[in-house]
Amino acid sequence: MATDLADVVARLPRELRVSVGTDADIERSVEFLNRYASPGRWMSPSVVRRAQAANPEPDRLVLLVEDALGALQAHGSVGDGGVWASPDGSWRLNLRVAPAWRRRAVARALLARLETHARGHRASRIVTAIRGDEPEGLRFAEAMGYRAYHERIESFLDPTAFDASRFDDPDRAAADLGIRLVSYAELERELGPRFETFQRALLALIWTAGRDVPTPTPQPAEPPAFEKAKDMFFGEGVIDPDATFIALRDGRPVGETATDVKENGVAYTHFTGVAREERGKGIALLLKLRAIRSLKERGIKVFGTTNDEANAAMRGINRKLGYTPEPATIMVEKRFT
Repeated sequence: MATDLADVVARLPRELRVSVGTDADIERSVEFLNRYASPGRWMSPSVVRRAQAANPEPDRLVLLVEDALGALQAHGSVGDGGVWASPDGSWRLNLRVAPAWRRRAVARALLARLETHARGHRASRIVTAIRGDEPEGLRFAEAMGYRAYHERIESFLDPTAFDASRFDDPDRAAADLGIRLVSYAELERELGPRFETFQRALLALIWTAGRDVPTPTPQPAEPPAFEKAKDMFFGEGVIDPDATFIALRDGRPVGETATDVKENGVAYTHFTGVAREERGKGIALLLKLRAIRSLKERGIKVFGTTNDEANAAMRGINRKLGYTPEPATIMVEKRFT
């Protein structure tokens, strides 16, 4: 069914036109969004395309605003998260307008249409993130009826400048705990045809540990099916196998730090988690030290991570390692029910 955009057209400056984005627009949409992204939020079009193929969102709406020459000047999207749909009915929204077109009602026009779409699909609320270095975005959100309710903190360090002498050797320290630290790539080579069985065990660990992390929206009650989850967590462009490390006890995964190395040369931690019965032993720190060592050997200069403000344990580890925090990202919400 075609999306009626008459309400948006009526509110946009006459020099602009709006259309519904499709898969054919992924490359130019990503290029537009990358102009304003932090290093850790930079996206590869190929990775975005694979992610959307692995997790299609049939009800997601993407709106593109172009100028007379066909150049993108604004991008908005709203969706339920697909397989990551929150059980509380939360939808996620993203909205970006080029500086030259701000304060021209472009954001208001797109936001109104995106909210109408979400409400039409029975969303209970919309959540979105406001970068801490963009206070004008927070003021706009508040004026549109959104309220702040959660904070996430992005932090970075330079692996090439990291002083590992401040810490015990992670492999020896792990061995003292009866733990082995090994890269995802090395395990794949070691296990061969048994690797899928290991992946299933690792996904179970990730799912269980991830549920203990404070997040802006509740997680689904059940994990995705294995084949879909495998693509989402371990697929090409999702993790870097040589910089992703697993902690093993007697061959069983008890911890993981999943690292991505993007095409722009920036490494990023997607997830660090440890089994509940193994927490408090320093395993997460040891995993991070191994990832930093691996990235240092490759000459990676930027290594980022994001932590929820309430995740005191992981934030403490990152402070100990010397991560420098950026201004907090503010999560805001508008409730409909």
